[in-house]
Amino acid sequence: MKRLLSILRSIIPRDPAQLLFLVGSLLLLICMQLRCFPVHVEHGAGSLISTQALDTDNFQPWIFYSMVARIPIVFAGGAGVFVCFWPGKNQIRRILGFVCFPAISGIVLICWWFLDLVSQLEPRFSSVLNKTSHNSSWFLHTLWNLGPALHMSVLGMVLILVFLSRQSLGLASLPLSLPSVQTTVRDLDSAWNRIEIFIWISIPGMSLVNITRYIFYLVVSLGLQRFVNGRFVNELSIVSGAFAVALVAGVAAWSDGEDRWKDFKQFISPPKLKFGIIGATIPVAVNWIPNLVAYTRDRIQWRIHELGSLMSPYFTTYFQFPDPFYLWNILSAGFEEIIWRGYLQPRFIRQYGVSRGILLIGLSWSGYHFLGDFQRAMQDYDVLQILAFRLGLCISMSYVLGWLTLRSGSIWPAILGHGLHNALVFSGVNSGLFLDPHIPMAIVIVCYGLLGYVLFKYWPPPILTEEPQLSAGSELGSPS
Repeated sequence: MKRLLSILRSIIPRDPAQLLFLVGSLLLLICMQLRCFPVHVEHGAGSLISTQALDTDNFQPWIFYSMVARIPIVFAGGAGVFVCFWPGKNQIRRILGFVCFPAISGIVLICWWFLDLVSQLEPRFSSVLNKTSHNSSWFLHTLWNLGPALHMSVLGMVLILVFLSRQSLGLASLPLSLPSVQTTVRDLDSAWNRIEIFIWISIPGMSLVNITRYIFYLVVSLGLQRFVNGRFVNELSIVSGAFAVALVAGVAAWSDGEDRWKDFKQFISPPKLKFGIIGATIPVAVNWIPNLVAYTRDRIQWRIHELGSLMSPYFTTYFQFPDPFYLWNILSAGFEEIIWRGYLQPRFIRQYGVSRGILLIGLSWSGYHFLGDFQRAMQDYDVLQILAFRLGLCISMSYVLGWLTLRSGSIWPAILGHGLHNALVFSGVNSGLFLDPHIPMAIVIVCYGLLGYVLFKYWPPPILTEEPQLSAGSELGSPS
């Protein structure tokens, strides 16, 4: 436990207030995916608007308006992540101009346009501002019903303003900085600035990558329409996703510097067969553990309550192999492993040590998925749940996939493990086993975490003879 706490402390910035700015920027960045409309309205006292008034004719324009209003907020989030690494000479002015102003403008637009919509749905009022019963409580209640898009934007802006107030008093500063480690490797200097650029691109820049993905999908589907006649639509969607990840892999290769081709040939080399078998076995075993738990639970309940009256649960009905169609996901997983385990993991390990380097890789890998994670977030607690599960899954899997790469000297076992995990998840191999769908995911995360600990402790890669020692703090991009 002391070891774990030490590692966690080592990834907290030297100035913990920097986390306020980073978290606030990420909350602004994800607002486009969150709900920005009322989901439950009733006519009567304290109601927002009547369900009859909230029809398609009013709902669709509001979705468009809210998306337009959230564009400056998303821009502010991306700018905030950028400023975390490159604050510039006039830090406060840059934050005010590129983060605070667009974010506040977007929040004001959302609030104003929605209140204006409410006034249109209540034609007996000339304006929501003219009705005496529309007091401050009514305004807050009305806007609160918009949901997590507004809530997270306001919370993110508050966190940024708290950091800005500390910065103006000289109590906080940027760029983001972590305690560094003692290392004799000096060839990292020229590459770390490019690695920082890649990390920034992999988080807010994924919006542009996804736009490129959709353009690729439309161009290819239209070009092949006469030949495929509506077939292979799902396959083309997966291939277009892999194309988008391949673009990011190209940026990662650029960030690696002049040794990119040498490194690529090294980590793409074929491993020993036993590591390929281990890489393929791990995700199947881990993702079947919730099924085993569910079978054991039902078996116990059957023996206690239903023995002699009903047939016992069939063991084989609790387990299924992934749908072969989802094996296409190995393609995208391969490009992701080229990025995170191939190019970035060695750099992070040499800079921050094995334990902390893999943990930071897991955090960066989590951020890469943020712009696709929150589309189902309808309530505030959904945002927290999705964030917790994403961080837990990527960090725990990073230790397992990182071990596979370090131990085998190749990324192929990690590609198999990552791709089969995705295929199993998308196939829903443990769906419907529990009333709470989060339980299987929590079991999987815990299993990956325990497996990573066991592998590194009892079967460590040869390079783990010494861990670099923490030294005085330095900037994230500056090796000591």
